[in-house]
Amino acid sequence: MKNYILIIGINALIIGSTLFTSCKKPDKDAPVITLNGNASITISLQGTYTELNATARDEKDGDITPTLSGTVNVNHTGSYTITYRATDAAGNISTAIRTVTVVNEVAAMNGYYICSGSTNYNDTITSSPIKNNRIHFGKFGNYQGNKNIYADITGTAIALDSIFAVQVGSPAFDRSFKGTGLITSATVFSIDYTETSNGSTTNKSEIFTKQ
Repeated sequence: MKNYILIIGINALIIGSTLFTSCKKPDKDAPVITLNGNASITISLQGTYTELNATARDEKDGDITPTLSGTVNVNHTGSYTITYRATDAAGNISTAIRTVTVVNEVAAMNGYYICSGSTNYNDTITSSPIKNNRIHFGKFGNYQGNKNIYADITGTAIALDSIFAVQVGSPAFDRSFKGTGLITSATVFSIDYTETSNGSTTNKSEIFTKQ
């Protein structure tokens, strides 16, 4: 009789435990990730990127440390993505993204220009993807293919430091350009320079007006 009662008690305990377990709700809620700082960040080319990281909180597991993937190349302009990922004990996964944009500080100078002065022509200017505050000319001095000429910007001052071009112009000569300039508005700048080629030096001046 005692054994019978013991068996009934054990069965009741097993059934109760099974019912309790079956009543537990499965964990389907992923952790919530919170970024430290803004989701979008803009930094200057060759500047410094400081990782701000993120935190994650799960309703059942509490605090979780997210892992991150992705890198930011501060030495090249572009848009970079940092992905934060958190996984709870039940295997639920959540992700969050931060976008970091690396820009040249003189990118606003990019565009199509009308050049007037010693030579009248049209030129396209682009900011350097690897050197901050530097612009490149499409055909400086109205020489087709003269794409290696660049200038460095400091505030409103422009420096054209003895840039050398190999066999440009017609007739083709090796030419060097050196000068200084000034930004006078958001759409206009000027450069006074010397051009040296074939043993002679010529003083020139150009005004660049953005279209």
